[in-house]
Amino acid sequence: MWTMDIWKKRLLRRMQHAQGYAQIKTIFDIIGMLGMPASLKGSLHGKPAFARAMFIAGLAIALLPLQTIQTNAAEKRSYHVMNIKLYAYNKMEWRQFECYNWLIHHESRWNYLARNKSHYGLGQMRSKWYGTLSPYKQIDAHIKYINHRYDGCACKAYQHWKDKGWH
Repeated sequence: MWTMDIWKKRLLRRMQHAQGYAQIKTIFDIIGMLGMPASLKGSLHGKPAFARAMFIAGLAIALLPLQTIQTNAAEKRSYHVMNIKLYAYNKMEWRQFECYNWLIHHESRWNYLARNKSHYGLGQMRSKWYGTLSPYKQIDAHIKYINHRYDGCACKAYQHWKDKGWH
């Protein structure tokens, strides 16, 4: 008999908790409901569902521009000149980087969006495709070009640029 009372009390508490939750949910639906289309006014299930859907849609629409702003700011922050230089430095030895730094400085002033007639990007390569790459990919492609043409020596490329004005 004693155990039966405990189970009844537990069941009663759970029912009260469920009723309280239902009341809170109903209040939320009433607050969230700004207007009801005529077709849903008679429906018992339409009101809460419509209110939740409108609230979620409104919240998503309101927060969408914030996500775009944060993403663009993060991209611009990661493309800072010092980050780009550090990336290039990690790809080669110090002496080679000194030459590479001067080469890129003279070609584009480390502006990955630079354009000079038909030449684009950091290394002023003659390809529209190269101009659409991120600065990190531009560095990779430019180092690959230097490896192919100047046997991997950025100092040779810089010397060629000083002698002839191009590399």
